[in-house]
Amino acid sequence: MNLTYLEKSILATIAYYDVLDYPMTGFEVFKYLINPLHIARLSGIDFNAEIEPMENINLINVLRELKSENLKPYIDEKNGFYFLRSRAGIIETRIERQKVSDELWKRAKKYTKYLQVIPFIKMILVSGSLAMSNARKESDIDLLIVAKHKRIWTVRFLITLFFQLIGKRRHGKKTVGKFCLNHYITDKSLKINFPSLYNAQIYSHMIAVFENEQNIYNRFQFENRWITDYLYFYDLQKIDNQRKIKNNSFFNFIAKTKELFLNTLIGSVLEKILGFFQRYHIKHHPLRNKKEGRVLANDNQLEFHPISPEMKILDKYNENMLRLGFELERERDSGLS
Repeated sequence: MNLTYLEKSILATIAYYDVLDYPMTGFEVFKYLINPLHIARLSGIDFNAEIEPMENINLINVLRELKSENLKPYIDEKNGFYFLRSRAGIIETRIERQKVSDELWKRAKKYTKYLQVIPFIKMILVSGSLAMSNARKESDIDLLIVAKHKRIWTVRFLITLFFQLIGKRRHGKKTVGKFCLNHYITDKSLKINFPSLYNAQIYSHMIAVFENEQNIYNRFQFENRWITDYLYFYDLQKIDNQRKIKNNSFFNFIAKTKELFLNTLIGSVLEKILGFFQRYHIKHHPLRNKKEGRVLANDNQLEFHPISPEMKILDKYNENMLRLGFELERERDSGLS
């Protein structure tokens, strides 16, 4: 394959999103560009910075290379979208999913604003397919919640109770448009210790809709700078202010009042009790030991992905790369298999 590493990175990025039926704009290829160093590592060849200076990788160069003769045998362009050859049909798929996502975003903002009354929430992020506006009609709304250290079980209990009471919690076969409360971390454990290309793409798309601590999103980015091993421009990701929920001073007052009461021995005892019962329930859940996912339950992180799409997506991506003629090591998952 007689391509430069930048061209290989561009092609690899489009190949990854092809698995998601997601044609990309030129800016999106730039924004989520797979790091050329990562491609080089998988090739078993040292990246030669003298031949291809890394500082030359910028938006202008990415847009220029997208139209290069070398990439024409592999990718097509239509209506400003880039995709693998013979895959123009996914443009219509993206447009339809954008419409679904727009409606889901209205629901997400409508209900997450009420979470401001819950104490000890430091940040709320929307993740999954909705974060990249690629939701299907059957999609749910994935949230990543950042809780105060030593109050993660209290936060999870209160958020679960809230969505259960209003009938919007994903449960059993009730998934469409429901809230999937599958990931909690604390403000002292912002680093996600499961690196992979899949997770790098997932976390780079996450959108912070609520911050209750100054610069916590920036701290989250800094702690997860391992993502730059996979995505060259991860440091450029910024908060989307249009997606943020409006700060409600009355709701915040209620939350702060609760925190005053629970920042005591009573709150610490309640945290231990809630943790005990939730751990017991998680330990005995029938999906607890599924091989194709990950379930974590400790005082620093709660992750409930017993059936993760990670391996399937990476397998399809590896197939795409092989079909395109890449001679690379297979992209590995984050430790699920």
